[in-house]
Amino acid sequence: MNIAIVEDNNADADMLISLLSWYEERHVLGLRFTRFSSGEAFLASCEDYQLIFMDIYLGQADGIETAGRILEQKGDSLIVFLTTSREDIWRAVKLHACFDYIEKSALDRARIEELFDAVKRKLRVQAKSLDFYNGKQKVSLPISKIRYLVSHDKYTYITLEDGQELRCRTTFSSLRSMLEHEPRFLLCNRGIMLNMDFISQAGRETFVMTDGKAFPIRKRSHADIMRRFNEHQFKKLNEQGDRLWTT
Repeated sequence: MNIAIVEDNNADADMLISLLSWYEERHVLGLRFTRFSSGEAFLASCEDYQLIFMDIYLGQADGIETAGRILEQKGDSLIVFLTTSREDIWRAVKLHACFDYIEKSALDRARIEELFDAVKRKLRVQAKSLDFYNGKQKVSLPISKIRYLVSHDKYTYITLEDGQELRCRTTFSSLRSMLEHEPRFLLCNRGIMLNMDFISQAGRETFVMTDGKAFPIRKRSHADIMRRFNEHQFKKLNEQGDRLWTT
């Protein structure tokens, strides 16, 4: 696992690396650590990191501002904020980039064990894929990277996290049947299925996605659709809260 440590305090960085090295030795994992002393230095890096430890109080751009830019460039990284206080916890949560939030005074071996248990669960979910044939070509798409599916004419259009759009001859109903048991996917209208992790705003008549695209909510099923969306949001907040408030 490729891990970035964005920390401008040498003592704090050394302590974290020591804890990660202890965890790697205990669990015989392949962990690779790279330390950056500023958000700018990290953003200039061309490597991909599955896990990023981000100090909130950096020099020029603070950790939360840097995380916002990471979302645009490396959207599937898990970001763990490190801080000396809880004052910025909700600013981090509202960014939708916060996988965990740890006060430095609470950083110890038990906390690292707990964090990596959550990381492994998250990565297993991200590893799921949607597998189907588009004509004679086999397609395998990571489910976590699918923003939405839309049926139009004889095609199904699948839009991915990076903005790429795939035009598939596979029927919408067959793809829907593969995804309907995935809790994050919601049929919001006829021929429209959304990944709720990419919904940025829910209005009375439409869902707005993180890329700005708006989709109508089916009036006949409005109450049930909103119930499912609210339950998903509540579950995500609870999962975040469990991690964020653990000391």
